[in-house]
Amino acid sequence: MQLIAQLRALPWRAAIVLGAVLFGLVAPGRAGADNGEFDAYSTLFYEFGGPLEMIVVNPRASLRVDPVDEMSLRVSYDADIVSGASVAVVDAPAAEIDAISSATQLNDFRSVVTGGLELRSDFGAIRGSYSYGFENDYRSHSFTIGARTDLFERNTTLDLSYARGFDLVCNLFQPRNQDPVDRRRLDSSQGCFDDQDADTDALDIDLQTFQGSWTQAWAPIFVTQLTLTGQLVEGFQSNPYRAVWLGRAAAQENHPQVRFRYAAALSGRLWIEPLSGAVQASVRAYRDSWDVRSITAELAYEQSIDGALRLRLRGRYYTQGAAAFFSDDYSLRPRGQYFTGDRELADMETFMAGAHIIWTLTPGTEGSDIGPFQAFRLMLKFDFIHNEFPNFRYGRAAVPNNNSILTTLGLELVF
Repeated sequence: MQLIAQLRALPWRAAIVLGAVLFGLVAPGRAGADNGEFDAYSTLFYEFGGPLEMIVVNPRASLRVDPVDEMSLRVSYDADIVSGASVAVVDAPAAEIDAISSATQLNDFRSVVTGGLELRSDFGAIRGSYSYGFENDYRSHSFTIGARTDLFERNTTLDLSYARGFDLVCNLFQPRNQDPVDRRRLDSSQGCFDDQDADTDALDIDLQTFQGSWTQAWAPIFVTQLTLTGQLVEGFQSNPYRAVWLGRAAAQENHPQVRFRYAAALSGRLWIEPLSGAVQASVRAYRDSWDVRSITAELAYEQSIDGALRLRLRGRYYTQGAAAFFSDDYSLRPRGQYFTGDRELADMETFMAGAHIIWTLTPGTEGSDIGPFQAFRLMLKFDFIHNEFPNFRYGRAAVPNNNSILTTLGLELVF
């Protein structure tokens, strides 16, 4: 009901989403392009358990047109519509989960508009894009540049990219020399980015992301990919709305201003001809300067059915160690100048199982009539996720909202 009420209260935002979809539908006939693709997706994320629930609806529309064979133009629109309850003061004394009186309602709407260009040749491609995101308490500008080259009769592909982000986050105005244990949390986004409001402040977050990948076809039925990623984040990285109980009082959580992340991922895909299916496996290792370490392993099987239907089943396991400054009770076990109420900086395990169905029609498909389009796809995806937080508590109560579902419905038109 909260989500529906929010959509009704924001008709102009809903109109933006609808306008993006309509633009994508009519653009192919007007652009005069040789070919292209239009995608429309809607994703629902629902996290549940006890009084703490979260619903996120993510509609997305994107359009790609190719004026010539060597060029692609892309434009997309994303939105996140968030509604739920969030604990404002972590570790506040409470014997039971129902006693958490600091849980507050959270409602927000985020929009991201992206435009990009790709130029191709027989040797590879270069690309670039720009994104602008905005919501009540956050602003972001980012650009990405990248290059790809194909070698050895296209059996080897090397790809490099660099992304730069310039973000602003709203926070309660607090003197820079104030002791972190005396800082108060932000109650609401009202007044954010208002030059006349002396109670709020805009703080910088700078992001730089480097990524390189090597994709290798070892045989017609076996392909691997190695990906290396590094990211540097500088600026305010705490949640301005969240406070941590420190014994006698609660203070806004305090995270380090610098975080360097790096990860390596290796994946492989093996086609099994007698079954018309493929086995996929991947593993990813991660570490950062906050001493968070994680391992992700995923196994999937994709089956082709009569050419037009594909079914993919997958399972994933994720395990993570806590940040160096994490404590399950800062009043008894402080960890220096930093403290956090973010459960995702605690020890954590995640189990996920899901299914993915894609139905594709092409002009060559028997009994299909898709008019001027080269392909028509419908996609349905469903994942169930279970999280375990062995050392994270709300007072003395375990995390109640540790289950979630993620479902996506998508449409793709290739013209």
